[in-house]
Amino acid sequence: MRSGDLEFTDLPQLLGGKIYQVLKTGTAVETFKYEPENSPRHQVFSINVVPFQRHDSLLPTAALLVVEDLTQSEQLKKLEVEASNLRLVKTMADRIAHEVGNALVPLSTHQQLLADRYSDAEFRASLDLALADGVKRISRLTSQMRFLARDGMVVNDAFPLAPLIEEAYAEAQKYQPGKTARLKCEDAGKPIIVTGDRAALKHALSEIILNALQSNPADPQIGIRLLESALGSASGKAQTLNIEIKDNGNGFTPEVAQKGVAPFFTTRNVGLGLGLTVSQRIIETHNGKLEIVPTEAGQHGVVRISLPQQAVAGKSAN
Repeated sequence: MRSGDLEFTDLPQLLGGKIYQVLKTGTAVETFKYEPENSPRHQVFSINVVPFQRHDSLLPTAALLVVEDLTQSEQLKKLEVEASNLRLVKTMADRIAHEVGNALVPLSTHQQLLADRYSDAEFRASLDLALADGVKRISRLTSQMRFLARDGMVVNDAFPLAPLIEEAYAEAQKYQPGKTARLKCEDAGKPIIVTGDRAALKHALSEIILNALQSNPADPQIGIRLLESALGSASGKAQTLNIEIKDNGNGFTPEVAQKGVAPFFTTRNVGLGLGLTVSQRIIETHNGKLEIVPTEAGQHGVVRISLPQQAVAGKSAN
C-alpha cells in the first residue's frame, strides 16, 4: 500500500476529469456512482465534488472530493431484488402448477376410464366436455404467459375497434358462458380506428370483459363506452381514446381497485389472478393506462382504458 500524500495524477481518469471540470467552471457536479474497473470486490462508490472559492476569486482554489463506499448497501439491494424475484418465481410456479393440475384432473379421470367406457355415449359426451374445458384453460394460461413475456408490440397495425370488441366479447364468453349475457357498446357515432397489436389488444379486452362477466354470473350485462378526445396538437390528429367497460356486479372496493392488477390477486376461488395483470401489461406496451375505478355502495364496476392514438383519415373499416 502506498504511503504519503495523494497526487492528482494518482486519481482515476474519470475522477480527475470531474475535479478538473469543477476547478475550471466553479460549478459542483451532481453526485454520481463510480465503479472502479477490474475491482475484485465489485466496489461501488458515491462521488461528490464541491468547489471551494474565495470571495475575491472568480474561480475556486480547491475542490472537495467526497467518496462514500456503497459496496455493501448495493450488494444488499441486489440480494433483495434476487430474493424478491425468487419469491415471484416460486409463487408463479405454484399457481401455474395448481391451474394446470386442475385442468388435468378431469382429463386424467376420463383417460383411466377410456378403455372400459368408450362405448358409452354419455361417457364420450363427458370426455368431449372435459377435453374442451382443459384445452380452453391451458390455452388461456399459455396466452397469458406469452403476453407477459413480451417487451413490446409484435406488430403495429391500424384496425377498426368495434369488430375487435365483438371478438373479445365472444372470446370471454368461452370461459363464462351465459344465455342471458348482453353486450351494449356506445361509440361516438362513427367508426373508430386504433393502431397497435391487434391480437394483444383483443386479449387485453377479453380478460377485462371476462372479469366483468364473472362479476354477476347469473345475469351479466356489459356496457362499453368509447370516447375520443383531442390532445391539442397542431395537426389535430393526436388523440386519446377512452374505453370504459362497465359490469352490473357489486363494483370494486378501494382495496380491490388498488390491488386488482397485481399478479395473482383474485377474489375468486378459480384462476391464477393474472387476467388484469396481463391486460395492464398489454395496455402499457401501447403507452396507455388501465384504471380500476373504486365504487361506492350500490354502484357497478368500471374498468377504464386510455390509449393514445393517431386518427387514420380515410381508413375504411374492413
